[in-house]
Amino acid sequence: MWEPEDLHHFEEAVKGGALEERHDFDAKRQLPQSGKELAKDIAAMTTDGGVLVYGVGEDDNGQPRVLAPFKLAGAAERIDQVAQHSISGNPRIRFITLRREEDSAVGYLLAIIPASPLAPHQVTVGGDRRFYGRCDTGNRRLSEEEVSRLYERRRRQVVDQEKLIAECILASPIGQPGPGEGFLQAFVQPAIKEDDLWARAVDSFEDERQLLKELRESTGSIPSGGWGSNLGRLLNWRPRGADVRSLSSEFEVSDPDSLDPDDRIRADLNMDGRCYFFYGGAAVIRELNSGKGVFLLFERGIAVNLAQFLALVGAYYRAGGQWGPVDVGMAVTGIQGATSAHFSHDFSHSQLRYAEPQAVRAKRYDARDLSEDPLAVSRELLDRLLKAVSDGVEWDPLED
Repeated sequence: MWEPEDLHHFEEAVKGGALEERHDFDAKRQLPQSGKELAKDIAAMTTDGGVLVYGVGEDDNGQPRVLAPFKLAGAAERIDQVAQHSISGNPRIRFITLRREEDSAVGYLLAIIPASPLAPHQVTVGGDRRFYGRCDTGNRRLSEEEVSRLYERRRRQVVDQEKLIAECILASPIGQPGPGEGFLQAFVQPAIKEDDLWARAVDSFEDERQLLKELRESTGSIPSGGWGSNLGRLLNWRPRGADVRSLSSEFEVSDPDSLDPDDRIRADLNMDGRCYFFYGGAAVIRELNSGKGVFLLFERGIAVNLAQFLALVGAYYRAGGQWGPVDVGMAVTGIQGATSAHFSHDFSHSQLRYAEPQAVRAKRYDARDLSEDPLAVSRELLDRLLKAVSDGVEWDPLED
């Protein structure tokens, strides 16, 4: 899904002939006067995802080559109103506004429409009651067979998040935690899986080696807060079977079997977008100044590693053009009886023990959330656990 870096990049792409109408891209000089036509444009893009661009006209050959900036006031609001009131299912739309430097009132508007898990979306305005899709030359009505296939795709995308969490826990590379051990595991799974996602990500770089380098470096956007055992410190990617690329601590040492559980970290990226993470140092027995061993839950290590994993996956999705809904979940297991490491020197808090064997959370996000703000997603997923072990005292383990 094409997105410009900035105004200059956009205008150069248009004037240079880099853009052409296809099933996932359509350019128009201005918004249609008819709400029905606008609704058709939006609904048609929801089947596979795409971009509607306003402010670009056609040249004599019918190609989108002519810059035609228009007055932006109210344009995004009108598109949003049509999407909410003239199309069933309220498809999601994200807007990019590019304003001209010499007159910020005019410019270009991009409506980014991810593939919708609720497609097909019916156009309801004007008694239309039809379903639309895209081909390389414009909108078209969907056949009865295509509508049935999309309804079946919708049905398959209704997931049991509790089941996904259970499968994530069972995927532990070293089994379930023993006494005095706590693990963090996480998963991300697109609602609409695409088998060619990895190939598209590779195509966006020179080769797979460059892609892997960029993905590893994406974890650097997350501050470690001085936490030494984290995903961002790992360097070596290796294949794990035909369809998975892994970044793992076991690839950093000559004898992987010598690694203690709390030194084990692993991130798996499947070529269809499914991703898995393991961190073995979520909770560990440590000796405090009193000389007594205490089972500590390391909030900072959990938060840093989860955020780095989400940033890694977000970079993968961005490279492959994977937008739309994704299911994200995390499980911190084996932590019954653990106390907060952050508050371990505060007597009143150090007496608080976590009463359950695990803490789990899953939620559906937009794939863009992972690349744009993985810290916010990590904070939201961990919020309940952090409050439980801090007796409600709010603090942010992701702040340096």
